[in-house]
Amino acid sequence: MYISKITGALAFCAALGFASPGSANPPYPAYPHKTVTLITSSGAGGGGDVFLRNLVKVLGPRWGINFVVENVPGSGGANAMRRIVEGPNDGSLLYGVSTQHVVVTVLSDPPYKYTDMQPVVNALYDSPIFFVRADSPFKTMGDVMAFAKANPGKLKFGAGTAASIDRMVVETLKVKKGLNMVVATHDSGGQLTLSVLSGAVDIGSGDAQEVASQVEAGKIRILAAVTEKRLPNFPDVPTANEQGADVTAIGWRGFVVKKGTPPQVTEAWEKAIGLVLEDPEYKAFYVKNHSIPGYLSAKDFDALTNSFAADLDAFFRQVGIKKN
Repeated sequence: MYISKITGALAFCAALGFASPGSANPPYPAYPHKTVTLITSSGAGGGGDVFLRNLVKVLGPRWGINFVVENVPGSGGANAMRRIVEGPNDGSLLYGVSTQHVVVTVLSDPPYKYTDMQPVVNALYDSPIFFVRADSPFKTMGDVMAFAKANPGKLKFGAGTAASIDRMVVETLKVKKGLNMVVATHDSGGQLTLSVLSGAVDIGSGDAQEVASQVEAGKIRILAAVTEKRLPNFPDVPTANEQGADVTAIGWRGFVVKKGTPPQVTEAWEKAIGLVLEDPEYKAFYVKNHSIPGYLSAKDFDALTNSFAADLDAFFRQVGIKKN
């Protein structure tokens, strides 16, 4: 399955409490808070955690804002959604999202849903991959699938929680290829990487940035790019489709807030993310870590989210996870 992606004023802001940050560089917009909390539903070392902590290293000094990154894992993102919806709507609290908050909404019936929040801006797209330990006997996805078919129930395929896109990719592979294998749940990308390294699982489904350091150290080997095209930083690694796995996905890294947050907050974030994506320091980081710039305004990010939700619902019904 392919999960598609879609692609004056200062006086008014002052009246709403948007004070100048003072220490920020001139191109960055005024903002009402000097300290802002960014939450992620991933644990330490997970994709969301890595994304936020590296973003704020550059964005914080440029914008003159002290960013606090807070990990709120659990319940497939439902805990993080509760934190946002029950929190303030003044721009002091944002949720750094991937696809998880949409998946958990479509898959289950959480107290709060992705529709209870409003998109702000998207910054990056992920580079989803399948990876193994460097000394793994599996050299291709063909090897993996052949082993799973010849040894029912023996292959251990590590992935994230039920609401993660990397888990959806594995479940898609399992259904489409008729594989009898164990899908092992992990709460974070860091935990999954350790499981692959220790041999607790045979193969993992994650994001390239989560294993970049282990790849450089020669401890992890990327088996396939789960993308339409090969990854720019790994041109010799074939896609999963090239290897007959027939799965493709896309994940994003953006921000949402509580509904009712003033539009000036969204406008400020749209401008700030546009600027930081062009910042040489941050650009060097995300290029090195295999992320793809994917700026989307609030309007376009909302369209992407809703399209993804519709595609996901159709998939769940197709495979029988949800009833028609």
